[in-house]
Amino acid sequence: MNPILGVVDAFLCVLVVIAAIDYLRRVRPIEQPMLSVSFYLVAIGAFGDFAAAIQGHYVSPFTVMIHAGVVAYAWARRGHVFEVAG
Repeated sequence: MNPILGVVDAFLCVLVVIAAIDYLRRVRPIEQPMLSVSFYLVAIGAFGDFAAAIQGHYVSPFTVMIHAGVVAYAWARRGHVFEVAG
């Protein structure tokens, strides 16, 4: 069962890298630097996690990078979450 989960983890990491790169194409770093940093953190962390999954490591320090990118994204988009609908 573990090899199957490793393959699924590697596939999901590839999807996350592709999504982060696609978002990086659309975001202008000068206008939205926090979003750019968050997408870079997610892309680098997911790629590192992918490399670790290919080598057979199930726990990777790059997971912390992915989480830091998600936190940075949430911080950058906090205005949309707390926006009062009127």
